Amino acid sequence: MKILMVTRETLSDRRYGLGRSLMPLVEELHRRGIHADYLCQADLGQRALLWQHRLQRLLSSLPNIMNTRTNFSILFQVLLERFNMGRLAAKLAANQRYTHVHCHDPIIAAGFRFFSRFRPECRTVWGVTEHGFGCYAQAIHEDGVHLGRHIMRVMRNWEANTLLAAAWVIAPTRSGIAQIAQDLGISPIPTNWHHLVHARPLLNHYGKQEARNRLGWNDDAFYVLAVGRIAPVKQFPLLIEACARLKIKKDLQLVILGEGNHDDLQKLAQHLGFPRKIMFTTTEDIGLHLCATDLYVSASASESFGLANLEALTAGTAAVCTAVGGVPEVVGDGALLVETNSDALAEAIQRMLNDRELRGTIAQKGQTRARTWPDIIEITDTYETIYRQTAAS
Repeated sequence: MKILMVTRETLSDRRYGLGRSLMPLVEELHRRGIHADYLCQADLGQRALLWQHRLQRLLSSLPNIMNTRTNFSILFQVLLERFNMGRLAAKLAANQRYTHVHCHDPIIAAGFRFFSRFRPECRTVWGVTEHGFGCYAQAIHEDGVHLGRHIMRVMRNWEANTLLAAAWVIAPTRSGIAQIAQDLGISPIPTNWHHLVHARPLLNHYGKQEARNRLGWNDDAFYVLAVGRIAPVKQFPLLIEACARLKIKKDLQLVILGEGNHDDLQKLAQHLGFPRKIMFTTTEDIGLHLCATDLYVSASASESFGLANLEALTAGTAAVCTAVGGVPEVVGDGALLVETNSDALAEAIQRMLNDRELRGTIAQKGQTRARTWPDIIEITDTYETIYRQTAAS
């Protein structure tokens, strides 16, 4: 077998994106003697990027495009960068004779399917992993790319046709698979659709004091950690509003591990009277920050899985998570689950802040759950079975 994994990620996205779950899979496939490569936007040539940007500008300048309920300018960017990755995947699959192309996005898969038609030598088996909770069109809508009713219907029909043509479809939770089928009006769920969780993450573990010393954190603050790129779906403003309502004896220090423009978040925190400026940072060692913090919080509006949540459980960090998407299925009783509003979030954080014993109990339950989670060996076994079965059929 020769497998090509294809994502729309940039190199910087890999730190908090799919790379955290896919790279261990690629490495394990290598250990088994299976050729596997990882393709992302960094692999696009300058010429391909130039044409992508030119086409985006051209489409965005069309008359009447801006006078609709759909944010076409951003939608074109989202679609073209993914379609371009599908084009590159089709080219490489044909030239380098990959047996399998695994598209980690349905629009990448649509692009691969389209461009493969112009390469008759490409006889590659291909499939899709959906990383949003529910259909892709709904996921990008919730992530800030507003879609009008008509465009939403077109996008869903396109996605349904793509998934029904795929050799396999994977989502990381049972509820995710069910939601995709419901969103796209597909019933019954096809037998080649699978739920396959992300493997238990491998983290560096530290004592709390050692971790704080390494990071230069103070002992006179209560640290709340959030993880994720700066995007609407992560609801960092909601988290900031909830933290601003807390009654604490020690100073609150909010830390956000994630890339993106954080100026507006910092201004919101200052406006709400935060005792300390939010710490925005990035890291290659998420375990260090999880071991140093007092509380991990996810305020997301939607999560298909929530790998950072599982990382918090694995690190033995007390966690509060909004009960959205596949999160309850993943964390179980290993986190305090709350509704997605500032009242519920503030109340839960305050409870955890006030009750050290509760934090310890939640952390212990989370770590116990993480210990029984499938490791990369078990997960790769399942992937390999899917790949071999689809090749044989």
